[in-house]
Amino acid sequence: MPNEWLQGQLPNKDYVRARLGFCESEPVWLKSYWADPALWHLNRRSAAGGVAVGLFISWMPLPLQMIVAAFFAAVLRVHVPLSVVMVWFTNPLTVLPLLYAATYTGSTILDKPTTVSSLDFSLPGLMDCLAQAGPVIVVGCFFCAAFTAIVGYLLTSVVWRWLAVRRWRNRLARR
Repeated sequence: MPNEWLQGQLPNKDYVRARLGFCESEPVWLKSYWADPALWHLNRRSAAGGVAVGLFISWMPLPLQMIVAAFFAAVLRVHVPLSVVMVWFTNPLTVLPLLYAATYTGSTILDKPTTVSSLDFSLPGLMDCLAQAGPVIVVGCFFCAAFTAIVGYLLTSVVWRWLAVRRWRNRLARR
């Protein structure tokens, strides 16, 4: 099981709470909620769920994605630090290719071509372009988010199980 290695690489509970701004002004009911050890315990189910939540939220065009991922991870009772780390899937280097993939996927699902006939850099022109491309991008983001979350969950579960079985077999072979 990669539990020991992964636990050493992930930030601890206090660091995550401090980075999300939950230390000083945190309400009492939220402190008791975040103190639940199940949100910070790493096992196969919580790790796979944390990966899925983080990948799903990373596709959403939202501000403060880390806070949203931490909230949904806490609600779904999966590993909070892993979900926060998986949000980093979108970063300044990957956001444009991911946005293109979401736009292409959304235009394919909705059967709407997304061609730009003339570029109009005025504010009304940009708002009109955004109004036309908005539904396509949203549908594409939701589809890609669901797909990568499912694949991330299954892949994490399979790899975790494979490593656990390999470790069990090595332990039996040593005896």
